[in-house]
Amino acid sequence: MTRFAAWPAPVRGVCWMFLQVASMVAMMAAVRMLAHRGIPAHESAFFRGFVGVAVMLPWALRSSRGVLVPSEWRWIAVRTALAAGGVLFWFLGLGGMPISDVVAVQFTHPLFVVAGAALLLHETVGARRWAGVAVGFAGAVLIVRPGFHAVNPLVFAVLVSAMFNAGVQLVTKHVAQTVTGAVLAFYMNLLLAPLALAFAAPVWVWPSWADAPWVLAVGIFGTLAHIFLTRAMKAMDASLAGPVDFARLPLAAAAGWVLFREYSDLWTWAGAVLIVGAVSWITRREARAAVPAAVQAGRG
Repeated sequence: MTRFAAWPAPVRGVCWMFLQVASMVAMMAAVRMLAHRGIPAHESAFFRGFVGVAVMLPWALRSSRGVLVPSEWRWIAVRTALAAGGVLFWFLGLGGMPISDVVAVQFTHPLFVVAGAALLLHETVGARRWAGVAVGFAGAVLIVRPGFHAVNPLVFAVLVSAMFNAGVQLVTKHVAQTVTGAVLAFYMNLLLAPLALAFAAPVWVWPSWADAPWVLAVGIFGTLAHIFLTRAMKAMDASLAGPVDFARLPLAAAAGWVLFREYSDLWTWAGAVLIVGAVSWITRREARAAVPAAVQAGRG
């Protein structure tokens, strides 16, 4: 670990980010496996929240009231509701779609962030950035292809999840300077568990002992993904983390093929390429624009 700590920060950040991506794919594979074994998606979401709370409860009991009830609690409540809703819709999509398809559609999330920043935060979004959003939206349409084949309605659940997650990111940007990631994750799990249980109760299926490893995997890998992401963000710029996140698609495709013999068609991959290209272009432009701004701030 000492040798790893001596590595350059961006290299360590990329390693943590790859671990985060792998953890996310492992969690999605566990949700998909539970769905194959007859466990409803919302029940898996309950296990995600319940195990997350159980893992973080010792930390919460040691934390002071000032940490657990920060001044930005209203925004935290909004973020918690959006995050829990995003997980519910996301797991719903995972219950009936190939993993790689879910990941491809989820790549629209940064595009919703750009649109939300313009419409809700009134940030200046230039024509080129809107052009990137338009290209990414075209990629999403290519994946869904309405009117050309039977559309899986769960695609729209994943799109709603992406919109909710965009809202989570926008609110996180507002509270990131005063609230820790642990607080945000704890409250998300704390709301997700009872909310998912309310939806899962009418169709509850008791897991068997053979399901237990997959149930634990949903909660453990979901929690590890958050920890790895936090460490990655401490060691690297967000502009570098974004492209690494695109590794989710080939990893998800490999997991889907190995575990479930499922695969995405050529149009889904073409749409994913358009979305990835649009997001990468927007990210590179933001990174380039940030350099002159940093130089100006340093001179000031």
